[in-house]
Formats: sequence, C-alpha cells, structure tokens
Amino acid sequence: MYKIGVFDSGVGGLTVLKEIEKYLPKSHIIYFGDSANAPYGDKSKNEIKNLCLKIGKFLYNNSVDAIVIACNTATAASLEAMQETFPIPIIGVIEPGVKSALATTTNGKVAVIATPATVKFNAYRDVFDNFAPENFDLVQRGCKLLCPMVEEGWENKYSIYFTDEIIRLYLEAIPEDVDTLVLGCTHYPMIRNTIERQFTKNIVDPAKETTLELLNKLKTIDKKNDITPKIEFAISGDIENFKTIAERFLEREIQNLYNIKL
Repeated sequence: MYKIGVFDSGVGGLTVLKEIEKYLPKSHIIYFGDSANAPYGDKSKNEIKNLCLKIGKFLYNNSVDAIVIACNTATAASLEAMQETFPIPIIGVIEPGVKSALATTTNGKVAVIATPATVKFNAYRDVFDNFAPENFDLVQRGCKLLCPMVEEGWENKYSIYFTDEIIRLYLEAIPEDVDTLVLGCTHYPMIRNTIERQFTKNIVDPAKETTLELLNKLKTIDKKNDITPKIEFAISGDIENFKTIAERFLEREIQNLYNIKL
C-alpha cells in the first residue's frame, strides 16, 4: 500500500503510530525514536532542526512515501525546513491539533500544554492565530518534567500521587474558563488518565487528526503493490527501555527493532 516514515524524540510518537496503524494496516511503517537525544524540549531550535533533517534523510533514503513528524517540538522547529528539503509530503502535528481544538471548544477558550521549547517557539500561537476567530483565546503552558517522565517509564518509577501532583501544578495556572485542553506533546496521551483526573473538560489529542491529514496527502500518491505490511523501529538510544514502554502502550510484543546512530 504505502511506506510511511514516522519519527519522534522517543516513545511519544507511538500515540500517532497507533492511529496510523488503524487507518493504514497494510502499510510498511518505519518508526524512528531519537531517544539518544531526548528530550528535545530543552534544545535550541537549530539543534532540533538539524536532528530532524538527519532523521528525515534516513527515512527518505529508505524510500518512504511520506513523513509524519510525530512530535510537537520537532514540528515547531523543523516542519518548514523538512518540507523544503524532501520532495514528499511532510506532516506535522500542530495544525491538526489546533483545528481539532477549534472544532471542539464551545466557548472559544483553549489551552495547550507542551514542552518548554514548543511554547518558546510560539508554534501553537502562530497556527492558532491563523485559524481562530478574533473572539477565541489561547493559553500555553510549558511542562518541563512530563516528557522525561514518560521516557523514563513513569509507571515503574513514580507513584500515582507524585504524577498527580506534578500535573496539578502545571494545570493550576490554566484559567478556569478554559473548556478545551490540547495535549501539545505526543508523549502526553500516554498519561491521559492522570491528566483527566486534573482536567475534566474537553481534551484534544492531535494524533487522529494528524493521521487524517496524512491520509489526505496520500491521495496524491500511487499505492504500491509490492509492500509487505510491517512496522520497523529504528531507535538511536536504549532499545530495551523503548521496547518495554512501547509494548506496554501498544499492548503487544514488538519486533524489528534496530539501533541506529544519527
């Protein structure tokens, strides 16, 4: 069918991969998890862009039909550069997330929780301003600890009370009239149950909307008849840690894991 490249700074992009699997079960997917360089949220925009271009080159050289940047920080730092560099569809997660939030909110009050870098790059603000009516408001909150916690396997290392308290501290700065919260990091859906204990209104996970955007882009590409459906995992860091978290989230044993250095 298709050969799709998906990448993230680590395990977070698995939330997008899971949606892509639902809609494109007969495709060959190459997932790149750059855990050796995680978290991206503490890096400069130029550092992140250069890492993404290296990953993009790896995926492009493996003949993928499209690349999904399954990371908000990477999308903010590199989407434009990736689209200028590689002559295939490049899909990010920020615009689909914004569009979904605008379709979900009933009072025009939206908040985004994301990595400090995503907030600093103002990526959600820029896209939100392009699509939102004037009477809509956006609040952004940088959450430095959440992505590293997920990468470390939060369920085995942190108590439920600790994670609840960390998330409560991040969310308490969000105005009470906000009715829609965007999970502006693909790691966050992995702790959605914990987030829902602190925020009980609308929660938007951009993974599904990103997948629908990918499907739309693939309409312009001819399907391949020689594709063997499978998923390969190229990991730049600790394979065993990635495998443990991935199997727990995907609820199955995963194979075809390779260690790849950028």
